[in-house]
Amino acid sequence: MPRSLADGWRAAFIALLIIYSTAARTDTRGAKYIDLTTDFSRFVDETTGIENPARVRAFKTRMDALLPGFYAPRFGATPERYDARISSAFADFAKLRPKYELVQRDFPAAFEAGIQHFRKFFPGFTPNVPVYLLHSLGEMDGGTRELGGNTYLIFGADVIAQIHQPRDLTPFLDHELFHVEHHKHFPDCDQVWCSLWAEGLATYAAKVMNAGADDRQLLLTFPQPIRTAVDAAWADALCFTKARLFSTDPADLDALFVGGADAKAFPERFGYYVGLRVAEEAGRKFKLPALAKMPPDESKAVLAAAIDRLISKAGGCQ
Repeated sequence: MPRSLADGWRAAFIALLIIYSTAARTDTRGAKYIDLTTDFSRFVDETTGIENPARVRAFKTRMDALLPGFYAPRFGATPERYDARISSAFADFAKLRPKYELVQRDFPAAFEAGIQHFRKFFPGFTPNVPVYLLHSLGEMDGGTRELGGNTYLIFGADVIAQIHQPRDLTPFLDHELFHVEHHKHFPDCDQVWCSLWAEGLATYAAKVMNAGADDRQLLLTFPQPIRTAVDAAWADALCFTKARLFSTDPADLDALFVGGADAKAFPERFGYYVGLRVAEEAGRKFKLPALAKMPPDESKAVLAAAIDRLISKAGGCQ
């Protein structure tokens, strides 16, 4: 998923509280589910009228105690930029609040239903990480985070409220739950191919598990439709991706999964669509559960072979 809507789309592939305070806790079939959405609302209400610098400092102190490490600058944001995001979240909350509170109310049941749906394809699945619903300051709709050496599955009620419709939630949850399942067998790595594989498989899983799912439901229309523009330059997109498969340069990750300067010929986040097509090609030989459990060395070989086949079908690289 947005990082201030654009930034947080790196979230889905950057690594999947420990302290429980006033949050509500729900036992969701073995998942430790913690809701911090009310804590944000309460803070906004209680601090109305306080001068902004003091309000921002108080916010970071209070919220960090609930989920240490989450409410902090990430992905290259400076402290000043991050403080500005907090201020913007305060200013925008009155307009967002009705939809935010609907997510707050309805998401626990949707998440429970999502787990039951996921188990149709992965029997016995239970998230092996704590699950949080919170105000993400525009960072993410959902994804994993590594905080203090521990992994969390985090859902941003604010971004869900802005970009998702009820019909999107099951494929969206399948995508995020697949990351949790996949991570059991496929540890994080910092090369581009790892993100292409992880995100491509998660998008493919959502497609396989939701017959007839459209591109919006597969998260391929934000911030603009991806498929048509990439298909129009399909060979170029494949060759651009192959040239960067083993790169660890953050600019190359941004180019594919956020919208970095090096990829202006393609839509933002086009790597998700390329990853989907690569996973579909791999899926001609392997079933989804086998792909999910495939170890890294085999995954790397399968991905490389799939992308080479796609390039050959598209006429090769110039």
